[in-house]
Amino acid sequence: TPPPYTPPPSGTVSPIVVQRAPERGEELPPDGDIVLIFDRAMDQVSVKAAFQVSPEVAGGLEWADERTVRFKPARDLKRDAEYWVTLTAEAQAADGNPLDGAYRFRFRTVGYLEAAQVVPAPGAEDVEAASAITVIFNRPVVPLMAVSDPGYTDLPQPVTFDPPIEGQGEWLNTSIYTFTPAEPLAGGTEYTARIAAGLEDTTGGILAEDYEWSFSTQPPQVVWVSPQEDAELVGVDAAVQVAFNMPVDCASAANAFSLGAGLRSVAGAFECEEESLTFTPDEQLAFDTAYTAQMDAGVQSAGGGSGMRSDYKWRFTTAPLPRITGVSPNDGEQNAQPYTAFEITFNTFIDASTVMDNLEMTPPLSPTLVYTYFRAYDHTFVLNFGAQPSSDYEARIGPNIADPYGNTTGQEMTVRFRTAPLDPSVQIHVPGQLGTYDAHQPARVVASHLNTPRLDLALYRLDVEEFFRAQRNWWGYEPSAAPIRQWAEPVESPLNETRYTLVDLVAGGGALAPGLYLLDLKAPGVEYDHWSHRKLLAVSEYNLTLKANQDEIWAWATDLATGRPAEGLELTARHSEGYTLGAATTDENGLAHFESDSGYYGTIYLVGQEPFVLGGTGGDWSAGISPWDFGLEVDHGDSDYRAHIYTDRPIYRPGQTVYLRGILRAEDDARYSLPAAGR
Repeated sequence: TPPPYTPPPSGTVSPIVVQRAPERGEELPPDGDIVLIFDRAMDQVSVKAAFQVSPEVAGGLEWADERTVRFKPARDLKRDAEYWVTLTAEAQAADGNPLDGAYRFRFRTVGYLEAAQVVPAPGAEDVEAASAITVIFNRPVVPLMAVSDPGYTDLPQPVTFDPPIEGQGEWLNTSIYTFTPAEPLAGGTEYTARIAAGLEDTTGGILAEDYEWSFSTQPPQVVWVSPQEDAELVGVDAAVQVAFNMPVDCASAANAFSLGAGLRSVAGAFECEEESLTFTPDEQLAFDTAYTAQMDAGVQSAGGGSGMRSDYKWRFTTAPLPRITGVSPNDGEQNAQPYTAFEITFNTFIDASTVMDNLEMTPPLSPTLVYTYFRAYDHTFVLNFGAQPSSDYEARIGPNIADPYGNTTGQEMTVRFRTAPLDPSVQIHVPGQLGTYDAHQPARVVASHLNTPRLDLALYRLDVEEFFRAQRNWWGYEPSAAPIRQWAEPVESPLNETRYTLVDLVAGGGALAPGLYLLDLKAPGVEYDHWSHRKLLAVSEYNLTLKANQDEIWAWATDLATGRPAEGLELTARHSEGYTLGAATTDENGLAHFESDSGYYGTIYLVGQEPFVLGGTGGDWSAGISPWDFGLEVDHGDSDYRAHIYTDRPIYRPGQTVYLRGILRAEDDARYSLPAAGR
């Protein structure tokens, strides 16, 4: 219990303890001393009278100097015990000033070294044979320097085993020790590990008594077999393989293995390699037969110990004699895929090299069109032979298609089939999504068509805002107004041949008025597709040529009729989302300039309303003239500098120094110069 506090007289400058041993949180060795250091010279008589240790400890005070006192216990302190040190307010400085209340602290003496955790745990069962043994102590046993210095050899090897284990011990850090066996542990064996009493940690703590624990390893068990459980179509020349969870005794494994079909057992030879046993039958297995393989209990590990706890039994079935089970297309089929392959499916694996000698096609096969392969997962031979739509074929299959063992199917069959015509299709041939047209010329588009008698077309007039709505949601967009023209265009083409028809967008031919249009195409038997079957059309008397970089856009307007620059066109720059970037009017040279948003990389449109004109950057607008078309890279960044860094050689040996050099240049529109000094 701390003594009551009585404040010193007013004006008193009390001495204080500026340092102590043990420090806060530090353990004191049982034979250690307690040290107090004051801020000034002390009255030794009053300090002696005021000094207490609880529980009471016999000993004496020694003064190293007038400020430093050391308490030396008469005998070693109790290990792993808590003590309180009190210096009451009776202690005075040499100048007569007393302490400002009692000075008090507690400490613990160095405790015992213990094994805080072990792996495998005490009593652990079925421990893997390849396991290492690890001990985690509650206190540092070896100095940190010893762990980091490979040449430090004076380290304790604290763990012994019964039965003995050959191996190597290693300190992972100051308090974790691991032992790695040189060979896998014996299966089904109980091991006892022991750490002898007296092991000392770096602070003087000792292991008070022997620490012992036991664990047992798992016995051998089967972890994998080939052929697998319930496998089918197993080759009659297959060997049987058994893999264990550890190296096993070859003789005990061979004695425990058996293979049979019904009451008939199979003889053979054994080969053993560490964890695996291979059984090779003396004779070929029977076709289409169910076999039972078994590994009896008792198989021992290579290191001895108790054997495998229970039998392991599995079954598999060998391949049958070869038979054809199906063909595709089927005999008599009239609507086979236009470019179909001919497939023959078997009940087992076959020798693919024997098929073509037993297969004859009418019309005869062209060697340049033939490509064959065997599809193993469903035992199907595939013949790609260049089939054509709307054609009759006959396949004659001979009886000598063989399996890998020379057994033949003995089956002859003739398969006749006809391929279907190609599916009807149509397409509007406009580059990309949008096409541009000269308002001075007849408005026509090219449409391709296949196996359909008619083109059903609809032409819609769009304003600029609806154009942008279509751009933002092309797949969900539908025109808000009725078409300005809707008509059917009869077409003809030979069966399965694509033909091209020039379609007039104005009845009787002629030009469309300047503006924006949407052309929609449908046809009998054709599934509608938003991308191929409808297009946007921009019709104008003028052409816009655009040049853009990260910060600006230049537009050059020309009259399509004369080719001369177009002056006075009022243009508005808009994002693909529709909002406005700015406006400008073309000068006498047909030029207009716009500031651009350097953070936007999508299409920018330039639109003129009266007279109508439309142009854009990127996407469909740059097809054929983009930087990519000329093998140039595109950099959307806006850097004022270009850097090139290279090494002094292309390849190095380990340990060689790599030297780097760099070249930096200021860049202004592909013009390079030295950077300003100090940059």
